[in-house]
Amino acid sequence: MITVIYSTHKDSEYNKKFKKHLLETIGVKNPQILEVENRNEYSLSYVYNLGIEISENDIIVCCHNDIKLEKNWGKKLLEDFSENPEYGIIGKAGSCYFPESGVYWDRMTQTMVGQVYHHPDGAKKWLNKYSPKLPFLVPVVTIDGLFISFDKTKIKHTFDESIGRFHFYDHLFCVPNYLEGVKIGVTSSFEITHQSIGRPNQEFFESKELFVKKYGNKLPLDLKPNQIYVSQIKEKQIKNIGKMAVIIPTKSKLDLLFDCIDSFHKQCNSSLYDIFIADTGSSNEEKELIKSRYENTNVNLIEFDYYNFAKINNEVVRDYIGDEYEFLLFCNNDIKLLNNVVYGMLKTFKEKPKTGTVGCRLHFEDNTVQHDGIKLFFSQANNISLTHHGLRNYFNYTTGTKTIAGSTGALLGVRKKSFINAGLFNEKYTNCFEDVELNLSLITMGFENVFDGSLVAYHYESQTRNENNDNVTSMSNDFNNIMTPYIVDNMIHIKKYIEVIR
Repeated sequence: MITVIYSTHKDSEYNKKFKKHLLETIGVKNPQILEVENRNEYSLSYVYNLGIEISENDIIVCCHNDIKLEKNWGKKLLEDFSENPEYGIIGKAGSCYFPESGVYWDRMTQTMVGQVYHHPDGAKKWLNKYSPKLPFLVPVVTIDGLFISFDKTKIKHTFDESIGRFHFYDHLFCVPNYLEGVKIGVTSSFEITHQSIGRPNQEFFESKELFVKKYGNKLPLDLKPNQIYVSQIKEKQIKNIGKMAVIIPTKSKLDLLFDCIDSFHKQCNSSLYDIFIADTGSSNEEKELIKSRYENTNVNLIEFDYYNFAKINNEVVRDYIGDEYEFLLFCNNDIKLLNNVVYGMLKTFKEKPKTGTVGCRLHFEDNTVQHDGIKLFFSQANNISLTHHGLRNYFNYTTGTKTIAGSTGALLGVRKKSFINAGLFNEKYTNCFEDVELNLSLITMGFENVFDGSLVAYHYESQTRNENNDNVTSMSNDFNNIMTPYIVDNMIHIKKYIEVIR
C-alpha cells in the first residue's frame, strides 16, 4: 500500500520510537518502512532513490524523521491519490510560484499553500498557515521536502543526485516532474508537526545557484489558481428579518450587468431582496433591453443623468428605498455572486446585532484575491495607508468570519438605519474612499464590521475601472485631503484596526 523512506542520523532508541509512531498512525495494513542510517555519508537524493528501487509499493512517502503525523494519515493519503488520479506528487506545503531567483518563498504570503505545525523541544507549538484547510488538492509547482509522497508509476524523474546533499533535493525532484506534466498538489486531509525548524545554510545557497543554472531558462513558474473555494450556504428561515435592497449603479456594459443580476437570481432567494439599478447614462436602447429582460421580476430601473458613486447611492436610498427594506447591499455592476450572499449577510446581521457592515471575499477573473477586507496600516515612514487584505493571493484567503476595519463598497451590506445615522456616503469624495469612511464611521458609533469569507463573488474590477492619470490624481487628493484627516480625527476609535509595518 505505502512505502515510507527516511534518512536518520539519530540513535537506535530514537529511530525505534519514530518507526513505532509511523506504524501506529499510518492507518493502513503492512506498510513498508525503509530506514537508512546516514551520518552524512549519503545525500537525501541518494537515500530516496535507493528506497524507490527496493520499494514494494507504488505509493511512496519520503519524509524527515523529526515529524509527527495524525492518526490514519496514510489512509487519508491513499484517498487523496485515489480521488485525484491525475496527480502524481502530493505534499503538505508548497508553492504555486517559483521565481527566477530560485528562492521559492519570495512571494510567500501570496503563493505558498499548506499548513505545517512546528514544535521544537522547549518551545510552544505554532502553526505555519500558508493557506486555509481546503477540501481539494491545491495544485502547485513544487512542495517542501518535509513530506513528499508520490505514485512511482506516474513520475517522470527520480531525485537528482548531481546537486546538493540535504537542500534543494525537493525542488530538483518536483520541478523537472512538473515541467514534464506531472501534477503536484498540497493536501489538507491530515495534519503534520515538524519538531525542528529548517534554516537555509551555505549548502542551501550553493545548491540554489546550481539549480538556477540548470533550470533558470524555465523560470519563473507561475501556476495561477484553477479554482476558488466556495462554501455551500444552507439557507434556513430567518424569523423577523426585513428585506434587503440591492443597489447597482451602472452605465452600458450590459454583459457585466446581466451577469451580475442573473447571479443574484441564481444564487439567492428572491423573496429576501429586490434590485434597484441606478442607470447613469446608458443609451435608450440599452435601457429598453434592461426593462424587457427583467420585466415582471424584482428588478427596478432608476434613471439618472449624472454619475457620482456616493451621491447616486445616497439618492437611491433617500428617495427610492421604502420602509419595507431593513438592509442595503451596495453592489458594483461587475460583481458575479458565487453563492448565497444575501442570506449569508442577513444571517450575520440577525446573529450579531452590533454589526456595522458585512463584506465578502472577492476574486479577480484569474481567481486570485481582489478583496479580503480593508487593511489600514502605518508605513515605515509612519504614514497612514490602506489596501486590501490578501491582494493577489492565490489560495491564502479567509474562509470564515473576522472583525475588521471594513470592506469595499463593491459589495457591502449595511442596515439602512445605520447607513442613515452614519450620515450616508460622504459626497465630498470625487473618486473613492467614501466606502472606507462609512466603515470607519460605524466603528466610531460602536458597531463592529464583519468580513465573511464564506460569502464569495467575482469582481471583474479591471474591466470597469479606468486608472488614468486624472483618476490616480483624484484618488491621491481624496486620500490626502479627506480620508487621512478623518482617520486622524477618529484615531481613538479605530487605532486597534491599524497595523504597524516595520
